[in-house]
Amino acid sequence: MKRDTLLRSLTLIAVALGSVEALAYSDDKEKEICRHPKVQEFTLPEYGDANKKEVAPEAEFTFVVSGWASPKKFKLDGKGIDIPFAVQSTETYHKVKAKLPAALTGHLVRINARIPAVLGCYSTVGWLIKVADKAAPVEAPKPAETIAPTSSATGAASAVQNAARSSSNATQAPEKVEPVQNIQDVK
Repeated sequence: MKRDTLLRSLTLIAVALGSVEALAYSDDKEKEICRHPKVQEFTLPEYGDANKKEVAPEAEFTFVVSGWASPKKFKLDGKGIDIPFAVQSTETYHKVKAKLPAALTGHLVRINARIPAVLGCYSTVGWLIKVADKAAPVEAPKPAETIAPTSSATGAASAVQNAARSSSNATQAPEKVEPVQNIQDVK
């Protein structure tokens, strides 16, 4: 019995020492911490309760992504339709330029962007926008009125004066200009 007790005690001590070494194991590699890319400066107005603005069909938009993102793996879509885009990269950021596809005209659309980082993690961000049915009509600018000289005696001097007045007072009615005498006209 003494022998049996001694053998059990030695086994217990051996197991205890073995488990302490197993718990003391540490990985020599440091785990790399991934920084999620930041997305900022989206240029289209977001649609919401407080802001019910619509954007023009096939509108262009941009946004900026932090420099530690991987621009070759960006994905951009809206309503399941891939949105073509171009990326301009610098050392500190990537500027993404895109244009809404014509198929999204007249719909509420969530533009989804999946932006992966260089180390493997990624950020997903989205913007809800309302695309108008038709492009807003653009009014043509009205041509400016020009005043012709009334007589040959006034010549170029009165034309210059009229042009100067009409450019400064384009919305007001032109004033009557008195003819200016040139030295050559005086006898």
